[in-house]
Amino acid sequence: MKQSLLVLILASFFLAACGGPGGQALPEQERENFERILQEEAGKNK
Repeated sequence: MKQSLLVLILASFFLAACGGPGGQALPEQERENFERILQEEAGKNK
């Protein structure tokens, strides 16, 4: 019982750490999104 619980916890940590292809944006995408949001906000404030 304890072993299966430990395996489940380790598997969940592994899956959370990997995240898969759609888990996190790449730094280039993050920068582009941030710049786009800043431009949209600047347009709203004018």
